[in-house]
Amino acid sequence: MNTTFTSSAPGRLCLFGEHQDYLGLPVVAMAIDRRCKLTFSPREDQKVSVKSEALGHVAEFDLQSSDEMDARQPLGMALRELIHEFGHQSLHGWNVDIKSDIPIQAGCSSSTALLTAWVASWLRILGGHCEVKEVVSRCHQYEVLKFNGAGGDMDQFACGHGGLHRFGVGSPQPLHLPSGTFVLADSGQPKDTQVHLKRCRDARLPLMPHLDTSNGFDKESQALIDGTRINRDLESHWSALMSRTQVDGASMGLALTEHHAVLRDVLGLSTPRIESMLQAASNAGAWGGKINGSGGGGCAFVLCPDSAVTDVIEAMQMAGARGAWAVHLDKGVS
Repeated sequence: MNTTFTSSAPGRLCLFGEHQDYLGLPVVAMAIDRRCKLTFSPREDQKVSVKSEALGHVAEFDLQSSDEMDARQPLGMALRELIHEFGHQSLHGWNVDIKSDIPIQAGCSSSTALLTAWVASWLRILGGHCEVKEVVSRCHQYEVLKFNGAGGDMDQFACGHGGLHRFGVGSPQPLHLPSGTFVLADSGQPKDTQVHLKRCRDARLPLMPHLDTSNGFDKESQALIDGTRINRDLESHWSALMSRTQVDGASMGLALTEHHAVLRDVLGLSTPRIESMLQAASNAGAWGGKINGSGGGGCAFVLCPDSAVTDVIEAMQMAGARGAWAVHLDKGVS
C-alpha cells in the first residue's frame, strides 16, 4: 500500500454484564457512533510517526528496527509482533494522525478503539487482509494478555464487530435495540481502570462456583455473591428478550438502574458526581441508566424517550458532566 487511507473503530456501551466478562460470563454491548479514526499517509523514510489531535505526539517507530520498538504499550507491542510475524514488506513509513470523539480514559473503550483501528490497518499493510475475528483476537492479546491485564474481552469484541450483540457464549449474537435513545455523559473524573478491574475480579473469582449454592459465607462475600448473581441474571433475561424483538425502553431503563445499584453498592464503582448525573437525568425524564466501563469515574449513560433527549443532556451537564451526547448504534472496525 502506498496511498493515504483511513481506518476507524467505535466506542461502546455495556448494557448488561458490566464487570463480568473477566469472570467468564456473557455481556451485552453496543458500538456507538463516536469513533477513533486513524489516517495513514505514506512518507519517504522507514519511520512511523503517530500523532493525536488531542494528545500531540504519541509514538514513533522505526520499521527497520522492530526489536527495539517500545512494547510497553499496546501500539508498540502490536506493531512489533505483526512485523515479526509477517515481515516488513512496505518500502516506506507512515504518518498516522489520530482523531477521536470517544471520551478518553472514561470507560467507553477509547484505547481499544484506537488499538482495533491500528491492528486492522497493519494487518492490511503487512498481511494483505483484515478479518474481524482475527483483529479481535489479536487486540485482546496485545492489550490484555501480553500485559497480564485484569480485563476480559468485551471491549475488543464490541469495537471489532460493532452493532448490538451478546458476547461471551459462542459466536456474537445480534440483538434488537430497545425503544428510546441512549445519552452518554462524561463525569470528567479520572479513574484507574486496572485497579478497579483487579479488585473486583480477585474478590469474586473464588466465589464463582457458589453463585447458586451459597451459604455460610461472611457478610461481605455473601453480598458479592448475591450482587454478581443479580447482574448475571439481568443479562441473561434481557439478552433473551432482545434476541427476539425490540424491548420497551422504559422497562429496560429500570433494569439498567438495578444493574447500576449492584455496581455502586456492592462493587463500590460509582462516585457522587456520577450519582448526581444519573439522578438529574431521571428527573429530566430518563428511564434509567448506569455507569459505563470500569467505574470509579469516567462515563455513565441513560436510556430515555426520544422527546426527552435535549432535557436529559442539559440536566446531566448541569449536574457536573463535562460533556453529554445522544449516541446511536454504529458499525465495527472499518
